[in-house]
Amino acid sequence: MAAITKEQIKRIYGLGAGLGIVGKDRDDMLHEVIFSITGKKSVKELTDSDFKAVQDELISRMKFANPNHKPHKVKKKTDSSEIGNNGMATPEQQRLCWRYCYRLKELDLSPRSADVGDRLLGAIGKVLGVTASKKEPFRWIDQEQCSKLIEQLKRYVNTAERRAKRGEKCAGT
Repeated sequence: MAAITKEQIKRIYGLGAGLGIVGKDRDDMLHEVIFSITGKKSVKELTDSDFKAVQDELISRMKFANPNHKPHKVKKKTDSSEIGNNGMATPEQQRLCWRYCYRLKELDLSPRSADVGDRLLGAIGKVLGVTASKKEPFRWIDQEQCSKLIEQLKRYVNTAERRAKRGEKCAGT
């Protein structure tokens, strides 16, 4: 039997990220789910029928995790800047998130504080409950989620600026 395609692998990781069960290595909840269904330890070892079974289970868990969630209806894109985004975070939103994270780094008086990328990943995990990768932090974040992230980062910056004015050390994100 043939192994699954790269698109199918991305789909499994995307569903796992949506559930917040993807870790940094194979010792995470996603791989435990895959092993419990198929008996295989790696996503790359899955066959097409394994993929379908894992995908069905992950989708079922998503519905169970948020029973009131209704799938987004596909809207026609009219704004040319959004064409190709497929509803995911826009480049402008991503730049704004990075700008806020760099501002937080500037305001942090602690010399051993996290770098900007770790700060962003921490905020994404805390605010959205999404496990993001350092290489592509916005891969699984849609425009609505990114707006929520931007608003929270704004609050973090405002708090850090107030603390800086008072001379307090900032705890960071």
